[in-house]
Amino acid sequence: MGDRPEYRLAHNENPHAPAEEVAAALHATITEVNRYPEFRPGRLTGLLAEWQDVPPASVAVGQGAGGVAHDLFRALLRPGDNVVSTVPGFDLYPMLCAMTDTNAVTVPMDAGEHNDLTALAESIDDRTRLVIVCNPHNPTGTLADWARLTAFFERVPVHVTILLDEAYIDFAPDFDGPSARERLAAWPNLVILRTFSKSHALAALRVGYALASAALVERIRRHQLPFGMNQFQLDAVRAALGAEHETRERVADLVNQRDRVRTELLRLGWTVPDSRANFLWLADAERVEPAVAALTRAGVAVRPYPGRGIRLTVGRKQDNDAVLAALSEV
Repeated sequence: MGDRPEYRLAHNENPHAPAEEVAAALHATITEVNRYPEFRPGRLTGLLAEWQDVPPASVAVGQGAGGVAHDLFRALLRPGDNVVSTVPGFDLYPMLCAMTDTNAVTVPMDAGEHNDLTALAESIDDRTRLVIVCNPHNPTGTLADWARLTAFFERVPVHVTILLDEAYIDFAPDFDGPSARERLAAWPNLVILRTFSKSHALAALRVGYALASAALVERIRRHQLPFGMNQFQLDAVRAALGAEHETRERVADLVNQRDRVRTELLRLGWTVPDSRANFLWLADAERVEPAVAALTRAGVAVRPYPGRGIRLTVGRKQDNDAVLAALSEV
């Protein structure tokens, strides 16, 4: 089969192609590649502001959620500041700490593989400027409800920014959080980070955005490059928002596949927390090595965390069936 895995389940990509409306929009934009995009992404910002029912001044866009997070780190942090998060966590955040010469202060997940919000709050000190909560969590997929989150927010000093990473929130349709407008009104130090890479299947186009107070957004925007967002991104997002019905159908399919695979893995004796993302966390640390070996033989690429577990992206039915067949032998 060559060097490329047959089943690409390592990067939490959406296995479905973008909606037909998105493909048509991108095709039409090809004839405009000789022109520069907007100097500042005003039209994309306005589009997202209208969609989320917040003022345009509360929206910052960037090259994927990671690009927006990069600009946020540059805007808020100085060398020697502390950034508090959980471990295991999203790989990008330790990298951003290294890039900004800040200290990554990490706390372990709790016994149920959830964010230990109490430990996170207790790790905040005088040098802390940023605390990060991924919800649903990456890589475990576990979800904190809004009551737990708000109890945590109340313990965070107002001068410490809270980065609430919701890259996978669309795969948790039962989440009971209030609107973005209500959240920002209640918590001026809150930044909500989201992306079009996952549920909207636009990973290659790198479109992320943050929702925050106008003051925080203004600081983030100072670090954005001119002409940083292109016409393909704008047209793809506009088309994707016009095809929300298709997005919801595909998300529902992935949620059904996620729950089916988890049920089967539990039946096979694996330890798998209840996930609200488009991936599953296999928390059997001692079986990581043999499981990865079996999956590799079957042509399945996953994301191993040696000594901790395996993050398994939910794919198409045939992808997931290949995973189950391989892991049934471990």
